[in-house]
Amino acid sequence: MCGLMAEKLRKYKFDTSSAARPSAAPASSSTVTRSRTTPPPLDSPEKMEATDLKAEILRSLRTDISEVIKSELKNALADDFNYLKNEMQAVKAEITNNTAAIHSEIDQMKTTIKEVESGLSTWSDEVNSLQTVVTDLKAEVTALKGKCEDLEGRMRRYNIRILGVAETDGSSSTGSVARLLRESLHLEKDVLVDRSHRSLVPRRSDGKPRAIVPKLHYYQDAVEVLKRARIRALLRFNGESIGIFPDYTANVAKARAAFTEVRKLLHNCQGVRFGILFPARLRISHDGKEKEFTDAEEAKRYVKKNIISTEKD
Repeated sequence: MCGLMAEKLRKYKFDTSSAARPSAAPASSSTVTRSRTTPPPLDSPEKMEATDLKAEILRSLRTDISEVIKSELKNALADDFNYLKNEMQAVKAEITNNTAAIHSEIDQMKTTIKEVESGLSTWSDEVNSLQTVVTDLKAEVTALKGKCEDLEGRMRRYNIRILGVAETDGSSSTGSVARLLRESLHLEKDVLVDRSHRSLVPRRSDGKPRAIVPKLHYYQDAVEVLKRARIRALLRFNGESIGIFPDYTANVAKARAAFTEVRKLLHNCQGVRFGILFPARLRISHDGKEKEFTDAEEAKRYVKKNIISTEKD
């Protein structure tokens, strides 16, 4: 392309010099004057060749410039590409090293997890065995608690509790208790008392006396004393009101005391018989039906729904 452009440049130079050179034949003055003053027409071959030459030069320059730009871009991109390639290779190598380390740690964790699974399996078997043992022990402890409660209750069958007796010297002795029972219950003879003592609790801050707990020698005497105390209700000794009650264990006394509110409700009901059976069962007889309760709340709901509500209706 450059050679073609050079050839056109030479042709153009040659044509323009020949046109400027004077011809051999003398020209008339009018001809010379006209050639100097009249410009060549716009569509003359010389003008068209000059335009084509300019266009060709511009095209050649564009091509050369584009080639130069492409070459520079290729060089710049080649440098960047090599840099990026090196960086990617370095990153790849680092990732490979890290991956190897991670795989090594994962293998160690797998080994540890297998050991833990094995240990957990062993412990699981042992825990299941221990759970069975604990269940058996709980059942045994429950049975033993019941037996202990029953044995303690049976040991207290000969005991009674006397409330309201002032704490004076000798007030809890066996002789004093025998006299108290004879006078307050109007017995024909003294009751044989094996031993007697105040309840083993700290003295009350309000000044109320602690209960006296005597053990009677005969069980029949204990039954007779409790029966008379229940019938007479209001007992007095030395001008003070006293109360005589059975001597229950703490758990039994608490369970029986839970029915106090229900018993108060039943006292105002006509045609209802009720009582607390040992150890803590409330029996209610109403309209020819009998029901027993071990739960105080359940007994209260039953009384309000089936006895009190029917009486109001």
